[in-house]
Amino acid sequence: MLKIFQRNMALQMVLTIAVLLLLWLRPLLSPPAITAGDHPALLYSLLSSWLAPTPRLAVVIAMLLTLTEGMMLNILLSSVGLVSQNSLLPTLLFIVAAGAGATTLTPMVIVWVALIGCLNQLMLRSTLLTIPSSKICGATALIGIASMFYLPAAVMMLSYLLVAVNYRLYNWKDWAVMLLGFIAPYLTLAAVLFITGDLAQWWDSITDGLGDISVTLGSFTLPQALGAAMLLFIMLWGLLNVMLHLGEHPVVWQKNASTVMLFFVGALCILLYAPVQSASMQLIAVPFAFCTTLLLLGSTPSTTSLRNRKRRLWIYDTLLILIIIAAIAC
Repeated sequence: MLKIFQRNMALQMVLTIAVLLLLWLRPLLSPPAITAGDHPALLYSLLSSWLAPTPRLAVVIAMLLTLTEGMMLNILLSSVGLVSQNSLLPTLLFIVAAGAGATTLTPMVIVWVALIGCLNQLMLRSTLLTIPSSKICGATALIGIASMFYLPAAVMMLSYLLVAVNYRLYNWKDWAVMLLGFIAPYLTLAAVLFITGDLAQWWDSITDGLGDISVTLGSFTLPQALGAAMLLFIMLWGLLNVMLHLGEHPVVWQKNASTVMLFFVGALCILLYAPVQSASMQLIAVPFAFCTTLLLLGSTPSTTSLRNRKRRLWIYDTLLILIIIAAIAC
């Protein structure tokens, strides 16, 4: 199966769409009501109220967004040389993580559009091991926009700060541009709310939402718990695999790979605001797709015997099937 994701692009697309449909079949047949959910932000609250009368449309939009985001991530990772240009495996694995336990259009499905755009701003594309001020501003502005759909997404600024340390963005201009970029969308929104008279109410909801920190367990069945546990184990395995082999790659590759993995830190911090359940896999969809792709498609030394290479391929083929089954179980 993994050989398909190294060669036949048309068949890769067919398999990817088939997995997308499998993951979203239940909500498509019986669409749940879309709600504002926990820690709603203004833009998502408006969107959910518009889509409330048409729950199936919300599910279809979520599916299409998930597929689009997977393709965006695939193009980004391949354009900077982190993954092969001939493989759609990152798209498939993003869809698996984003669709595990998903039932309708959630804030995180929308948020990943902005966060993948943020990741694009932070990627290095030359031997210069830093990024210009315009990209710093763009990256943090996209995090600000993401938090307007899901308030806890603001803590992804922690991931940005870790990336800034990795890129040595220490001077005061970098800090000033970072803050200006993040607050720019909020200044625009605050101006509109001031005119409409809703500014005080909105500010109270922001402070209350960011101050409401608690770690809770959501409701889930045994198959959902086992499926989520397996996906998390694969994520940690893939993360460890990338870290162990990081030094085998050029410095630019190492910096870009570290940037993707640091998004895992921000995702874990968001769990302080959301119930821990099977749908929480949406939070780590991007690092999961990247790390698991490298785990499954990692090169085998040429000195390895043909028998051992076939055994390894069979093991990782089985692992990919189990990943898909685990996501469906969620």
